Amino acid sequence: MRYDTRMTDATLLTDEQVREFIVNGFLVLEPDVDQSVHQEIDILLRYSYEHETWLGNNVVSRIPKMHDVLRSPVVHGALTSVAGPNYYLHPHRAVHASNPVEDRSVELTADVDGPKMGKGSSSGSRWHQDGQTPLSRARHHLPRFLVGFYFPHETPLAMGPTRLQAGSYLFAHSAAPQAVVLPELVEAGTFVLAHFDMLHAGFPNLMDATRFMVKFVFVRTERPTAPSWHNLEPEWRHPANCLPEFDLPETWSFIWQWLRGEPRATVNATAVDEHLARLNDADQVARLRSIYAIAAANASDSLGDALESYAGQNKHERRLKKDENGQPLPRDDLRGWPRRWNERAIVMEDAAYALAASGAGAIPTLWRLLEHDDPWVQINAVFALGENGGASRESVEHIVPLLASPHQQVVRQALDALGAIGCGLAPALPAIERLLTETNPDWQELQVERGWVGEDQVRVNAASALLNAVNAGEELDDIERILTACLGDENGYLSAVATEALVRIGTPHANTAAIRFLSDRRWDDTLRGMAKPF
Repeated sequence: MRYDTRMTDATLLTDEQVREFIVNGFLVLEPDVDQSVHQEIDILLRYSYEHETWLGNNVVSRIPKMHDVLRSPVVHGALTSVAGPNYYLHPHRAVHASNPVEDRSVELTADVDGPKMGKGSSSGSRWHQDGQTPLSRARHHLPRFLVGFYFPHETPLAMGPTRLQAGSYLFAHSAAPQAVVLPELVEAGTFVLAHFDMLHAGFPNLMDATRFMVKFVFVRTERPTAPSWHNLEPEWRHPANCLPEFDLPETWSFIWQWLRGEPRATVNATAVDEHLARLNDADQVARLRSIYAIAAANASDSLGDALESYAGQNKHERRLKKDENGQPLPRDDLRGWPRRWNERAIVMEDAAYALAASGAGAIPTLWRLLEHDDPWVQINAVFALGENGGASRESVEHIVPLLASPHQQVVRQALDALGAIGCGLAPALPAIERLLTETNPDWQELQVERGWVGEDQVRVNAASALLNAVNAGEELDDIERILTACLGDENGYLSAVATEALVRIGTPHANTAAIRFLSDRRWDDTLRGMAKPF
């Protein structure tokens, strides 16, 4: 059984557009809806911002007209092309408001880091890669998570559009700004579709009205087995519009092949020791070249040894900031961009990314590493196994023992790996059901100041794995039963994912459960605060 997310006809991307996305990390789209839609959304956003409470993830329920943009053929077609026909609109979304600055005499450059924003702005001006919500997940080179930046009104340069660093989604951390994209004018209704890990930043608003941008997140739910765009040419080549100041043909061609559903080609090992030495290098381009050169060189044993060398350093534990009294805060200390667990987004060891790209030949090495007694080694190995196109249902039984780990970090990554494999989950269903229905008292410590504990993300990842498994059409009766029991959980993300999965299962019972749950929580978007309270 396959679920089709299509709400409208899809305007699929061309080969050149997909190549541009791979190289630049983003596409600028003009949704094919009437301009009056954007005008209405802008009016409602401003009214809500000025007269109502913080909406957070509920902003689309408050202004459902945004779905006209999200379901437009151009936006839906781009998402289908890059994230597959069964992509999922993640329940997290945010309104980024940039208020006018007081001092408008400051001269600014496009690459400036952290210029002062207007008082009360929710748009950050420091160069950053977004973190996941509610808690962190891995950073992927492949387009598994996408972000959409929607501008409902015209945004000239003086109003402070969002800035991007072309090609930077592959970076392990912020680097010296290069290939900065700061448009002179963003037309009303523009939708920028980008890889989730793109480096970006706000820019000061030098005009008199608040600037708005709405952020959406999209998730791929299945591995590609064939191109999902209007594909005519099988070969990789550089697009004409190549913005980065570097060249990564091995990396970019690998992503192109993966999106086409093609197996990884291997070559004889060359300069393996040199490439191993450059893994985790501060030079982002050098490390990426080595990751994908060594991935194609049948060097799984060497990469496995490299990954094991990080054992015993407690890198599965966080490094926290401290208050003025030296007490730890639920915030990660990211000085030096350490490769270790944190609650923004986890950058794995480069050896793990190389094993992920190494194809079926790396699978035995990854199975062996799953049995290592170091949690960080397990986390990296199971991440690589989930990313590796050679992994299949035979890998599930090797991952299942990790679901019993006392470390919620290991469990979270194991669940995401199961979701990435997406089939043969029957051996994992009993453990997944326990994780969704039983409380672990050791996972109740506050992880971030936003109020989430480790068990929250465990359950979101578990539901996400089941959502992905629906695509395979296996064990649907059990999945439906498990997810129905999750509706109404205190974690709203879990209920959102479970509802989506039930709709995709599509049986009368699943639909009834989903509709009843949503009907009980119906939001009346016609109300206007005290101006129209009921």
